[in-house]
This record gives sequence, structure tokens and C-alpha cells, in this order.
Amino acid sequence: MADYSTIKGFTIQSLASDPKASAAAGGVWTTVNNLQAAKYAAGSAGTQTANVLFGGASGPPANANQTNTTEEYDGTSWAAGNGMTYTRFALGGLGVLTAAMAVGGSRSPGSTPQTNVEDYDGTSWSAGTALTTARGEGIGASGTSTAALAFGGWEKPADSAKTELWNGSTWTEKNDMNAISQGLSGVGTNTATLAFGGGNPDGLTRTESWDGTCWTEAGALNAGTGRFWGGASGIQTAALYFAGYNPPPGVLDFCESWDGSTWSVGTVINTARYLVGGSPAGTNLSALLSGGSVPPSTNATEEWTLTPATVTVAQEGQVWYNTTSTVLKGFSLAISSGAWSTANNRVTGTNSGAGAGDQSGMVTFGGNAAPGYSTSGITQTYDGTSWSVSPVTITARYLMAGFGTSTAAICAGGAAPTTGITESFNGSAWTEVADLNNVASHTSGCGTSTAGIKTGGDVPAKSPNLSGDSETWDGTSWTEVTAFTSGRTNAATGGTQTSCLIMGGTQVPAHLGFVEEYNGTSWSEKADMSTDRSHFGCSAQGTTTSMIVFAGSLQPGAADQVKTEAFDGTTWTEVADVATANDYNVGGGTASAAINVAGAPTSVDTQTEEWNATGSTIKTFTAS
Repeated sequence: MADYSTIKGFTIQSLASDPKASAAAGGVWTTVNNLQAAKYAAGSAGTQTANVLFGGASGPPANANQTNTTEEYDGTSWAAGNGMTYTRFALGGLGVLTAAMAVGGSRSPGSTPQTNVEDYDGTSWSAGTALTTARGEGIGASGTSTAALAFGGWEKPADSAKTELWNGSTWTEKNDMNAISQGLSGVGTNTATLAFGGGNPDGLTRTESWDGTCWTEAGALNAGTGRFWGGASGIQTAALYFAGYNPPPGVLDFCESWDGSTWSVGTVINTARYLVGGSPAGTNLSALLSGGSVPPSTNATEEWTLTPATVTVAQEGQVWYNTTSTVLKGFSLAISSGAWSTANNRVTGTNSGAGAGDQSGMVTFGGNAAPGYSTSGITQTYDGTSWSVSPVTITARYLMAGFGTSTAAICAGGAAPTTGITESFNGSAWTEVADLNNVASHTSGCGTSTAGIKTGGDVPAKSPNLSGDSETWDGTSWTEVTAFTSGRTNAATGGTQTSCLIMGGTQVPAHLGFVEEYNGTSWSEKADMSTDRSHFGCSAQGTTTSMIVFAGSLQPGAADQVKTEAFDGTTWTEVADVATANDYNVGGGTASAAINVAGAPTSVDTQTEEWNATGSTIKTFTAS
């Protein structure tokens, strides 16, 4: 059995007083071993514990003191690596320590921008395919050595907005950025990049998001921290931006974190600087900051860790024994404090489909697709920022069960006609697997692609057909398990295969508020929802003691609803409404971070909303 620290990331602490409750995790910058030589305007690649810094300049002026040196970081210290072929500074860097790429940059005389690309295998550098357009002075770069993106920079005599896509063999010019800029930072892949900062002519707070085809303006950096020539770590939906320059006030020590929609100011770095190295393949939880100009150039290195070694701020999942009150306590987010916010729309509207995943990665599939609402197998994936279309399911259908993640999903059963066909999605393609034991439509499910459960629905083989029929999925086959008491269609199911809730639904003609809980062996009745409803969404990755339901249909003939309810294992409480009434929708995520993908009516069937709890609460555990 896994221990608590493996499951939640915390050991159970012994504390004389409760840590301060806060929804925000703590974080700290720690000074670690220096670079072997001071440098700035270098390229960087890798993570906090496996990083490489290359090129750059040792002192002003950069075009007279540029270098081709390479240093590698193993999580403890820096060591010299083999030098680059081309001496240059203000270049882009991407990839990991053993497969890095140096892109563009500037060289003497006159800081001439370059097309040069070099590849690093962890030992030596080799010439790569040149960029289409020469660019330096902080060209942005993201992705891997086989699938990269280069953007912005300086073409001489003007800044650039050009974007080039690398597919492993050629660079191809794509749609320009919305603003020209040099000194950019960026993270992500060549189909999902976040670019930020930069010496934009219309301000230093600009953020742009790339979906593989075009750039879209995203949430701006905070007004007081706009800057360029900073360092970065993370992915498109969870990034960290640190250090930089903004004239005035000049050299900065700011650090900001990106949650997919908003930048938040965090703990400042220890040494203010700009023209720094980062960890573009790292995360927003674990980052590396190296070198830069204070001025003059510095060899200082810092590591960022989101959760300090000694936790002084209560965080989700943290448990401690209070030695003063002699009770065991734990921290959780307060669902009652949450709110819905609008996210980017889907490409195509559907209703009565199914889905899997959460705010950081979601897939919806099947249903009735606009226009005309014919039965479809359309599949759409969400990367935390934008939606794209993926290959359709093998069998078109609607009102089926869906569960898993955006890259490991299961689609089971459904209507048009009623079927037991099951398909598995790996993030890029669907494969037919074992059928349900009993064909079923108007059904639901939860769990993972290797440990899921399908609950209820219209099951023609059962009598009555609105049965409590339940089947579990082990990644290979389905097994019938104990039926629940109140058979129904169009319900919502959330939790895991061995600990889940089935909520609401329809028993013709009435809509229900009934809730039942499954413990892996048997079902038991729980408190009814406050509002009877069907065709609604839930936080499918939630738990039996932390769940929300949202939107859906009220009694037949009534308007769609906006109501959201939260369940704490005992009581249902109405919390903040969704922005727009809808039903036949798809839900996912947890009770503190959920996602609602709208269905009917047609006016909102592409709409996506995200729910986030912002407050916090400390709970006392009692023996049972």
C-alpha cells in the first residue's frame, strides 16, 4: 500500500499550532552552486536538475565579449561541456539536457542576427537546419529538438513577429505573432506554446498563446511587473516567469506564475537580474535560474521550489497532528468560495456527448453535432487553453458513458442505435475494445481507463429497463457488479471505480434528486440533491465527500438551469451559478477545480466554463 506522502505529497506532521489556512501554496528561491563563469544573454534548456546553459556573453559590450562555452547542471553543481560551433548571444534555447537546440541569436560585427541552429546531444554540438529568417536579440523558442517553435526576436533593424515551426526536418514559416517583440520568453510545445514579456512596442505585459496554427492574446502580466529578458519554466497552462528588465525601474527581481488564464505575483528572486537562463523543460513547481546581468554579469544560480521543505502554509492534502489540542487535522479548499469563469470555446458545438479529463486536459466525444444535430463521433481535445479537433470515434453515438483522461479515455455504450460497443482513446486515435455485457444508452461513468465503472441507463436486457445495472472496466473487459437501488437514465457519476456517487437522472416522467454511493461492494443511499435534475455535469474526478454538480434540466418543460451544488459527504449546498444555463453538457475535474463543457441550447453549445475554489478550510478528523 502506498504511504500518505506518496499519495498526497505530504508526510503527517506534528505541530503545536495549525498552519495558516491559504489556497496558495508557499514557495522559495534558494541560492545554490554558481556557474563556473559569469555570463548573460545565454541560451538554456532542460529542467532544474538536468540543465544546460550555452553561448551568451561574459561582459559588456556583448558583441565584443560573446562566448561559445557550455555548462551542464546536474542538480548540484555546474560542469564544463563542449563548446558550440558558433559563438553568439541573445539566442533561443529549448529541449532537454541530452537533446537541446540553440536557435538564432546575434553575432559580431554589429550584433548581426543569425539563422544558425545547433543540436546538443548531451556531449557535443552539431549543425542543424537553419531558420528561414535570421533573428537575434532574444528570439523566443519552445518545444523539443524534433518539434520546435521559434518566434519573435530582432531582424535588424526592426523587431520581428515571425513564427517558424520545426517538424524534425524543416522549418516552415507560420502565422505571425500579434505584436513584434524581442527579449521574449516562452514555454510549451510546438503546438501549445505560451509566449510572454518581451520589448513589445505596445507594452511589456503582453502574453500570447499558440495553438499550432495561430497566436491569441492571453492574460497580461501584472502592470507593475511587465518586462523582457526574463527566464521561464513550465508549460502553456502552468508557467513561471522570473527576473527581467523594465526601463524604468530597470533590473527586476519579480517572479510570476501562470495558471492557464491569469498571472499571479509570487516570491521574488534573491538577486535581481536580466538576460538570464531558465529551465524551459521544467515546471512551475521546480525551476532553475542561472547567470544574467546585475550588471555586471553574474554566475549566481537559484532554484525555485513551490512547496518549502518546512511547510508554514496549509495546503491541499496536508495533514498534521496538533499537539496542543491533541487532534488530527487536515486542510482542504473551501468549495463554497468558488466561482465560474469563461474559457475558450470548442471548435464545434455538440450536445448529449461524453468526455474525460479536467481543466488541464479534456476530451469530449460523440453526441449530436451542430449544425442539424446529427449523431456524430466528433472528438475535440482541450489543452487547458484552447480546443482542437481530433479523429472521430469509430462508432457515432450519443448519451454514452465516458471516463478517464484526455490521453487515456473510454467511451462505452450509447444510442443510435443502443449499443454496448466500447472504444479506447490514447490522445490521437480510437481503438475498439471489449463490449459491455449489456447494451446501454443514456448512461454515465467515472474512473480511469484501466479502472472505471459504468452506471445505470436504458438497458433493454434488464427488467425494468431503467435498471441500476453497473459494470466495472479493468482495461481489458467488463464485469457486472451489484446494481444500485434506484434505476435511472441521464444521471451523473463521479469518483472512482470503488468509491463513487450516482446523482440525479430521470425516471420517466420525473427528474430525480436521488444520490447513491458505491463502496466497491454495495450501494447505499445518500442525501438527495437540493434540486432534482437530469442531463447535467459533475466534477467526475471528485470524491464521495467532495463533489459538485452543475447545469442540466429541471422538470420536463422547464428551462435549463444555472445552479451549482456542492456535496461534502453529508449535505448538499448551493454555490455560485454557471454563467449560462445549459444541459446535455459534459463535466470533469474536481470539486475545487472543475470544468463544464456546455451542450444545448445551440447558442451556447461550444461554451466552456471553469470552476475554481479560492478559499480554504481546516477540518478535524474524528474516529469512526
